[in-house]
Amino acid sequence: MVHWTGLINWGIVFHLFGVVIWIGSLLMIASMLSLVTEEVGAARERLILVSRRLFQIGCNIGALATVFFGIILILLDPATLMGDWLHLKLLLVLVLLYFHYRLYRRILNLESDPSGASAREFKIIHGVVSMLLLAILALAVLKPF
Repeated sequence: MVHWTGLINWGIVFHLFGVVIWIGSLLMIASMLSLVTEEVGAARERLILVSRRLFQIGCNIGALATVFFGIILILLDPATLMGDWLHLKLLLVLVLLYFHYRLYRRILNLESDPSGASAREFKIIHGVVSMLLLAILALAVLKPF
């Protein structure tokens, strides 16, 4: 049997690094976009532009790293797939990817119609992403079932 411990540990490091970049970017963008309704003119346009750039760099690269290294970790230790906790975690990651896509669509919509912003919507997205992160972390660390 091959011992992959060192490789698995590095995989976890890069997986978690991707998670931090991805979720941090999603939360920051949701916070910035909740301010769009309070701003006018150039300030409003700037918030939307910065959100799009952060999405392209932080969210997309973070999500890609998270998913890529998550798959690598499963390939290095396929027995992990036997845990029901992982199935639920992967389902929650799919929900997180839905919010990733939704935030992207909202940024595109705001570029063409900045008045369509709703602070409440972005605050809800911020809260949902935070709760998803908490649930995913609890499942990954506690492995309750």
